[in-house]
This record gives sequence, structure tokens and C-alpha cells, in this order.
Amino acid sequence: MTSLPKEMLLRAADLARRNLSDARYGHTLRVAECAEHLARLHGVDGKRARLAALIHDAARELPKDEYLELAREWDIPTEEPERENPKLLHGAVAAEMARRELGVTDRDVLKAVREHTVGAAEMTGLSLVLFLADKIESARDYPSVERIRALSGENLRGAVAETLRRSITYNEELGKPTHPESRAALRWLEERQGR
Repeated sequence: MTSLPKEMLLRAADLARRNLSDARYGHTLRVAECAEHLARLHGVDGKRARLAALIHDAARELPKDEYLELAREWDIPTEEPERENPKLLHGAVAAEMARRELGVTDRDVLKAVREHTVGAAEMTGLSLVLFLADKIESARDYPSVERIRALSGENLRGAVAETLRRSITYNEELGKPTHPESRAALRWLEERQGR
């Protein structure tokens, strides 16, 4: 994308504002700030990062049964984890909403929005930025967040890998399953650490 019209960012913010509570919209704005900052640090287009961030949770507060209904209607792939926890579809649904309602056609933006929840192998720089910004925005508060924030300035892939390790460990401690895509993303990142 050579140029992102300011109007698209305004329309994306409006989509989020219309669909989200004040608290979730505040989170969205903080993710947008963090994503734009991380993008600039790591050579990713900051405006595209902001656009993806504004869209990322636009479907987060839909009723649970609506996710599976929209997934069927819009041919969004649904596996066992998503059938068990339909909210996992919120990124894919938000990406499709943005495509349909805003006319977003940037494949990397839509891919980043789809992947921001659990990650994926072969994430683009934009996907890595959005995934990480969602986990470390300024209001996030969990035991390792400061360490991950510090790492995020130096090593984008390393910070995402650390976030995934933390999430997998947390799930294991609670006896909850980890999405296969999260494990695939971590393996993919670890394979590239030596490169």
C-alpha cells in the first residue's frame, strides 16, 4: 500500500466505536498507539499498523452465537478450538467486517487482524506488531509485561515468542488447552531465532 487515506483510519475508528464498549474502545486506541510505535521501531508501515489495530477488536463484543453464524455465512474456516470458544473467531470476523464495510483490501492488514488473537506460523512484520501491541498496550498488567515491553524495542520476534511462551505456560498451569496456531507460531519463531 503506497498511501493510506486518513479517511480510512477515521472510518476504522468509527467502526470500532460503534461496535465496542467504552472500555474495549479505549483498549483499541491504546493498541493503535502501541502498534504505530512498534511499527516505526521495526521498519513496518505505521499507518497500516494503526489501521489493523483500529479494526482488530471491532467484532470482540458480538454475542457468542453470532460468531459461528457469521463464520458460516462468510466462509470463515472454523476448527475445534473455535467451535468450543467462538470468541476466538473475533479477529477473523473483524477482518471480514472491515473488508465488507470499509472496503479494506490490504491483505497484510486483514491477515494481521485475523492472526492477532492466537498468532500463526509465518506471521508478517505487521502481524507480529499487532499481535504484540495487543498484549503489551499501556493498560496491560501481568507479571512479565514489563520484561516483554523492554524486549519489544529490541527484538520484535523475540518479544512475540516470549508472549506466546507465557500464554502457553499460563494455559498449562490452568489445565486449559492452547490453540494449535499458538504452538505453531512459537515453533516458527524459535526456528528463526538463529537466522
